[in-house]
Amino acid sequence: MHVPRGGYRLVGGAWIHPEARLAEGAVVEPQAVIGADVAVGKGTWIGAGAVIYGPAALGEENQVHPTAVLGGAPQDVGYGGEPTRVVIGSRNVFREGVTVSRGTPKGSGVTRIGDDNYFMAGSHVGHDCVIEDRVVLANDVLIAGHCHVASNVNMAGGVAIVQFTTVGRFAFLGGLAGSTMDCEPFLAHDGMPARPKGINVVGLRRGGFAHATINKLKEAYRVLFSGSLKGGDDLEEARREIDRRGAICDEVQELLDFMKRSRAGRYGRQGQAPLKVKLIPEPPEG
Repeated sequence: MHVPRGGYRLVGGAWIHPEARLAEGAVVEPQAVIGADVAVGKGTWIGAGAVIYGPAALGEENQVHPTAVLGGAPQDVGYGGEPTRVVIGSRNVFREGVTVSRGTPKGSGVTRIGDDNYFMAGSHVGHDCVIEDRVVLANDVLIAGHCHVASNVNMAGGVAIVQFTTVGRFAFLGGLAGSTMDCEPFLAHDGMPARPKGINVVGLRRGGFAHATINKLKEAYRVLFSGSLKGGDDLEEARREIDRRGAICDEVQELLDFMKRSRAGRYGRQGQAPLKVKLIPEPPEG
């Protein structure tokens, strides 16, 4: 059974395993714990009382605040202690009490987090998840295992996402929303269960989308969720209507493709089907 190995050494008030690898410029404050098979990139700061278990790799300039726990064993009753891992990119912020679990053998074996994400206090990322870039999880957001959260997603406080859910890029989820199905890209979602409520205009403007693109997404939303085709029961018919209105663009096509994949999946979830976004590289060792 894979458990954290003993033999920790007290270094500057922190407990660091001799098999841990800390790059130049990494700072570890007193009472932090860095386990075996952990690689920490340069410029990363690990606060007092934070815990990082391995196998785990963190890139550069991450902030791990007090009491955060990264790389803990997956919360899965079928987990037998196998040496799965977590891979984290650069410039992420993990605030107080954040937990990120390692993967499981029956999943990908790896929990992956990209770059420039902000995880507020008490948020949780479950085993085998993929969190891409520039994602914001507010306080107490709970992401169950095997989920895929695409880039530039913003989730307000208390959101809960069921396992195997995919959240498309630039989606927004309102406070206390609960998702049992995939959440479409570019849309704002709210409620329990969460449902589309409109276009994520604020997020799209912040993301630099052209005014014409936002207007086309609004028109597509009216066809899919507000008009005679409410709910987009027939996606092919909906696409023809959107095209007739001159609202087809790359982003609208991405929305339609996402909806098609979700509807083909069990429970309205496409599982971990790949999205058309960049893959997350593993940070270098050392």
